Amino acid sequence: MKQLISFEVKKMLRKPLIWVALIGLAAFMAMMEYSWVIPGYASIQMEEDGQKVTIEGFEAIALDREISSLYHGAFTDEKVRSIIETYDISDSAWKNMDIDPSREMHYTHNLMYNTLAVNGFINLDGSYNGITVEEIFGDLTPGLIIGYATGWECTVNVLLYTFLLWGCVLVIIVSPVFSEEYTIHMDALILTGIHGRRKCTLAKIISAFIITVVGSARLLAVGTLLMIAVHGSEGWDCSVQLGELTYFSYVPYQLNWIQLYGLACLAWFGGMLVLTSIVLVVSALAKSSFSALVISFVIYALPMFLPWNILPESLELWGYLLPITQMQLIRLFRFNMLTLGGLTFPPVYLAVPITVIVLAAGILWSKKGFSQHQVV
Repeated sequence: MKQLISFEVKKMLRKPLIWVALIGLAAFMAMMEYSWVIPGYASIQMEEDGQKVTIEGFEAIALDREISSLYHGAFTDEKVRSIIETYDISDSAWKNMDIDPSREMHYTHNLMYNTLAVNGFINLDGSYNGITVEEIFGDLTPGLIIGYATGWECTVNVLLYTFLLWGCVLVIIVSPVFSEEYTIHMDALILTGIHGRRKCTLAKIISAFIITVVGSARLLAVGTLLMIAVHGSEGWDCSVQLGELTYFSYVPYQLNWIQLYGLACLAWFGGMLVLTSIVLVVSALAKSSFSALVISFVIYALPMFLPWNILPESLELWGYLLPITQMQLIRLFRFNMLTLGGLTFPPVYLAVPITVIVLAAGILWSKKGFSQHQVV
């Protein structure tokens, strides 16, 4: 069985198109990592001796970490005022650079100041507008933690888009696993062999899931290790609502970055396993490898373009639990916690039973579809 699985894995990865797709995926991830993480968009503008100076790259990362460490902890009104007063750049410094000081809020300062700006604490001219933390975040206020979490936020963003592209590559890899045998008329030889309907079919299914799991794990490992190498693991306990990019500002319950990272992994791996199951079924039922590829792509990509937000919230949630929408994370995390039998949990936990059910159904259906294929 091991030899059959090894043969099927090599068979799925042997085509030039597959390697072009994998190289493209690696190049895309490298570009995203450079743009967002190493060193990413790190930039600080500050005032020295009455002049505005700009610090970028790894030096900016180090300085942002140093400044953020001074404020790490509970997010309070006192910290808001302190950050704005300490890092406000004078009007004269802006004028020396021929920049309009009345639009200070729109310009980069440092991570702490920028976070306050995007979350609504700063006037257009850079001054404190007097709004309290509770006025903006309401019941979430007592549990909010501020600190340096750029590494976590940017890495989640990179992996999100990388996994979406990995899904496309996975469709290219897995869609021919059964359908190619019909195209080249090898199905008759396989299905009439002594192990064709059982071991060979099962080896194809196992091989597809091995590629899915190993590929997903490697993407996650690369992203995590690069984050730790450049930004460190600090900020794991900071609230996702206080991210500089504001992608998760509207999460309606307490959630820190390590929790979000774990739930994101659950969504990414679950989405990939569900996608693989669906593609295996399509491959077993399609008449050719080309039709299997096209149908699988449509099934994967179409939900991203459907207007789920016009549906009632209960139906909208299920729309965001489809593989491509689930892997986008952001919309899924905007739903309130769910309650079932006295247990309260984030909606993304629904991915677990969905994955198990679709996984079992996909294995059984694809196995039956291929093993019972009419040999001509």
